[in-house]
Amino acid sequence: MQKKLIFDQTTALEVVPGVRQDATTVAADATDGDASILRDLAPSAPSIGTGSRQLVANYRSILAARAIYYPVAYRFPRELGRGRQGIVFLGLRQGARGCVTRHALKLFDPGIYANAKKYWTDMGRIAAQTSKLQLVKNPSLVAPDIYEESNGIGYVQMEVVDGISLRELMDGTLLTQLRARSTDEEWQRYTDVVFRHENNRVMIQPGIALYILRQVLRGLESLHEMGFVHSDVKPANIMIDRLGYVKLIDYGRAMLLDEKMTLLLGTPAYMAPETHEERVARAHSDLYSLGMVGLEMLRGERLFSADTPLTERDLLQSKKELNHHLYDMLPDHVRNNPQFLHLLQRFLDPDPAGRFSSAEEAEVGSTGLAMLHKQLTLAGKDTEYGRELENVLSKIVNPLGPA
Repeated sequence: MQKKLIFDQTTALEVVPGVRQDATTVAADATDGDASILRDLAPSAPSIGTGSRQLVANYRSILAARAIYYPVAYRFPRELGRGRQGIVFLGLRQGARGCVTRHALKLFDPGIYANAKKYWTDMGRIAAQTSKLQLVKNPSLVAPDIYEESNGIGYVQMEVVDGISLRELMDGTLLTQLRARSTDEEWQRYTDVVFRHENNRVMIQPGIALYILRQVLRGLESLHEMGFVHSDVKPANIMIDRLGYVKLIDYGRAMLLDEKMTLLLGTPAYMAPETHEERVARAHSDLYSLGMVGLEMLRGERLFSADTPLTERDLLQSKKELNHHLYDMLPDHVRNNPQFLHLLQRFLDPDPAGRFSSAEEAEVGSTGLAMLHKQLTLAGKDTEYGRELENVLSKIVNPLGPA
């Protein structure tokens, strides 16, 4: 009898019970609050042939050395994050005459591919993607700058964001440090404007949530205009820098609009229903994922827990019924605002035709986020949200640490 597939909604693949996980890809940074990275449980695809074995050996050699020496030298003082595709490091580039510059480097793991040919084919896709995305200039996007290879291992160099992820802010991992470094007056300001901390939940205040969603929408608008779908919009891929700017990161799973997926990409917990069913990259799907992020920010709790495995069918059915339960899922200060409730329902409509037609409409359309923002302004609840986030982050130790 065929084993039933259990769908781990925090990873990018179906997990078969009883399959042993590869310890080289399961290890995770304990400081990372996103279960989709901590529990990247999909087993590595079998490597076939000496070429694949050599690639895996080269990849592990880089990880062990925490450095690249060819064609450009980088030193890796810190790991920034990891997922099924590979690991992101803070990379110190060793330039001429002692010039050292900071970058984020994502190394792509060959161990998840069936053979070397498939790995290099996908690296070709990522290289072509980098060539196009490098042209995108948008303060809400961290686009890849350079694709390069060292001993056959592909990596992408990107801007390094000096800040924290939305996941870290929502998980409350930094609240103890923030409270210890804040006066009573400052803490009161943070809990009035930035977040509510109740019953071990961090609920992002509506004004801040709107600010974050609008910034991400501006990034998605540019990305969609370039013909790409991000495919993995989630809290761990939304960064807030030390000046309060919001940036969308990680394009390793980005796909061309209307491209057919050969692998279920992205993080299923935030994935649109049609992605489960059609396996096609569509701009509407990014909007649904962002709606899931918005819902999680406002309620201060993950909708689908990594501790409760679901089949893909169950996960899909839950998403199709989600809009009927939104009112009961939201805290009182949000659900009593009918405009906010309607906005979330537009993002999370299981039918793509019921969602906003584009990221631009979702932000500045007649029923979009800008109108809700204006409502807050008229009610005297508007503020400089970027400055408020900057003030919060100023109390947190520089996450990049010393060079």
